[in-house]
Amino acid sequence: MVLPETKLARWAIALLGVVLLSNLLLYQPLVQQFLSIELESGVVIGSLLDLMIISPALAYAAFKLSKKQVIGLMVFGLVLARFIIPEELFAPFTILLYSGIGVEVLFLAAELGLIFLTIRKFPEIRSAMRLLGVGPIFSFLPAVEKKVTGHILIRILSSEVLMVYYALFSWRRKPPLHAGAVTMHHKTSAVAMNIMLIHAVVIETIGIHWWLHSKLPILSFILLILNVYTVLLFIAEIQITRLHPLEVKNGHLYVTQGLMQRTDFPLNQIEKIEWGKEPGKEALVFMHKDFEEIHPQVVLFLKEPVEATMFMGRKQLVSEVALRVDEPEKLKELLEIKSS
Repeated sequence: MVLPETKLARWAIALLGVVLLSNLLLYQPLVQQFLSIELESGVVIGSLLDLMIISPALAYAAFKLSKKQVIGLMVFGLVLARFIIPEELFAPFTILLYSGIGVEVLFLAAELGLIFLTIRKFPEIRSAMRLLGVGPIFSFLPAVEKKVTGHILIRILSSEVLMVYYALFSWRRKPPLHAGAVTMHHKTSAVAMNIMLIHAVVIETIGIHWWLHSKLPILSFILLILNVYTVLLFIAEIQITRLHPLEVKNGHLYVTQGLMQRTDFPLNQIEKIEWGKEPGKEALVFMHKDFEEIHPQVVLFLKEPVEATMFMGRKQLVSEVALRVDEPEKLKELLEIKSS
């Protein structure tokens, strides 16, 4: 789920907030007394339309949502209505709630079946990864899609598996040292920034968890889980940054920026190479963070769009890739040799 930086998205978010807040306030006794209104079934129907139709539509306009996510929001709107609307007013519409939950349970059962299928086929997935001959960050998801399915849930699950693997089980791996490997992080502050963020999250977790535990134990537990996830994510980012430099091998270019984005494509797909040029708005930029302002060094224009994998397994087609590496001259030589 991504928030596009457009006026439509900002307006949709604002209207979504207005719709949710107005429906929440409408059923508060103090508001009803202040406005001198009495609620009838027509008002409940309006709220159901707001929460089941209008709110998911606004969320769809604001975020890049799939059809499955929109359906999930519609069911969530029903559940939210059950908590907002008084029981005596909601009673005639209870059948809608049960129907929506039933549909969601069917979707959940199908998704759990896909997860169990993925686990059962894990030996086949490992074999497919070995055949691809590249690191897990590039081979795991394609192997899963080949042996199981490319369903969005499986892509998200695969992304989470990669995060756990790199955070906890990749410490014995060594970065590639062949002639086609070009590091991207040594001259940046990417690793230092992630370490600082880990320290901040750990300190915040200790402080807030200690303070909240006696007051709101459930909220404290939820925040603890989210913070543990965040720490694992940052550790995985550090490991992927260390273990996966840009690589030119087997006629392909492989480049990743943590779990956030990665792509690979044949070198013969490169149509034009421009050094020192500003990338276009649609370019996919691979450039690690630094405390100082930095810019891409080279832009690769591709003959045809290639597939890039984004955070949580999302797919995106790109035809322009911008890069910043530690040794631009080495990359220039590799691209000239391979494309000649």
